[in-house]
Amino acid sequence: MKKNKLYSFSLFLVLLVLSACGSTDNNEETEAINPDDPIVLGSFVDTEGGILGNMLLLALEENGYTVTDKVQFGTPDVQRNALLQAELDMGIDYTGNGQYYSEGFEEAVWGDAQEGYQAIKTYDEENNSLTWLEPAEANNTEMLAVKKDFADENNLKTLEDFAAYVNDGGEVKFITSQLFAEKNMGLLGMEEGYGFKLDPDQLIMLPHGNTAETISALENGTDDVNVALVYGTDGSVPELDLVVLEDPLSIPPVFEPSAVIRTEVLEEYPGIKEVVENTFQTLNLENLQVMNKKVIVDGLSPADVAREHLTEEGILD
Repeated sequence: MKKNKLYSFSLFLVLLVLSACGSTDNNEETEAINPDDPIVLGSFVDTEGGILGNMLLLALEENGYTVTDKVQFGTPDVQRNALLQAELDMGIDYTGNGQYYSEGFEEAVWGDAQEGYQAIKTYDEENNSLTWLEPAEANNTEMLAVKKDFADENNLKTLEDFAAYVNDGGEVKFITSQLFAEKNMGLLGMEEGYGFKLDPDQLIMLPHGNTAETISALENGTDDVNVALVYGTDGSVPELDLVVLEDPLSIPPVFEPSAVIRTEVLEEYPGIKEVVENTFQTLNLENLQVMNKKVIVDGLSPADVAREHLTEEGILD
């Protein structure tokens, strides 16, 4: 009888120790890196800002960082000011916006993905104590799009193809913003770079850059529109099976998404860099288009779309 009691008591002790060990391991896995010093994370107020912001929020939390959620914080100027005033610790911006934040750079710098990134990275580190992390390879810049059947019929894949089509007398009705039509890093630069010229009667110029309107006109053939101004990651592109014409010369500035973090915060928590850059390495033009579509067209939330993507990529369990 005593022997059985002793065996039971010994077994109880073993189980207690194992339970304690398991509890310790679990606590270590979930222990926050910065429990009393949360990273205040913001992003632009638009759909893509919601997706990208939630991706970083989820990835950072998965890796043990405590984050204050300010995703979809505001417009680009609002977020920029908040970073400069240390109201935000981190935000998401686009490399091409560096042309508006800096001075002393040639215009052509912003048409090169790497040069534009290095320009604003260096400028902000030296002047504003902000660090731009490695951007995603997803250029959300101004582009020209056509319907797929029109592209197939006329062998259109690039702006070089489009120039040949125009110069061969092809019919064009291009809907665009007036600003894009009149700037050197827009239509004027494309015409010069690729060697074509659109006449005024081939253009429909809007006073704004609302691509929802330009894409709608293209889809419906309004006023014979067959070419439209779009942004690279527009969610309507995959939904409507549009073809975005490639721009080998990178005429408009490159706008690749990058996380911008206060240098002081990054020095305190250097591990953030790897988490953020690994997350953004999963992005490209096509999957960002699809993710935007899931929010804009399918009605999913940016947080759900971000979680689905990160799970598929193995960043979340």
